[in-house]
Amino acid sequence: MSIQSMIGLGLLLALGLAGVVYSAREAEPLGLLGAAGFVNLVLAAVGIGERRSLSQAGAGRSAIESVTARAMGLIWLWGAAALVLVYNLVLSWREWTHFSAAFAAAGLISLGFSALLAKDAEKGKEDATLLRLGRYFAIAQLVGMIATLIGLAVDPDKEILYAVDSDWAGNGIFLFGALALALVSAYALIDRKKNSP
Repeated sequence: MSIQSMIGLGLLLALGLAGVVYSAREAEPLGLLGAAGFVNLVLAAVGIGERRSLSQAGAGRSAIESVTARAMGLIWLWGAAALVLVYNLVLSWREWTHFSAAFAAAGLISLGFSALLAKDAEKGKEDATLLRLGRYFAIAQLVGMIATLIGLAVDPDKEILYAVDSDWAGNGIFLFGALALALVSAYALIDRKKNSP
């Protein structure tokens, strides 16, 4: 990723956070969904696009899985930042700290895993155990995100479209974060199976 791309992505993430906070302050669920959806789907598209480019260029598996783990980490960390800002600056919800801490931990683990894989890629090395661990993580994450999406859809207490309960903003952030993580995980698993010898 070029420096210009990183700056552009950073600006997009910051604008998305501003949009989420503004929408929460104005009690505009559609605005919040729009901001969270746009940022998360762009992060998913960037992660999938980088993975596709590296696969087509014949890059090693460590390099390919590294960019995928980085995309996952950015999605998790953006969600954590959105929760922290919304529930510190605008709304009040008792459980926000648990979710934001879990999101931040998942994001940091993903970025750490990405760094380990990138180090292997620089050395031209492929650690089969690390790659297998990444595959298991992607499977678990895909299952978890599908469960989250189903839970948000069927639970009558999970309000997303109306600013009724204090967790409405968190639910909107969860919705698009889960969708983006499911897309990145599913694409990674399909791509890996398709390109395995």
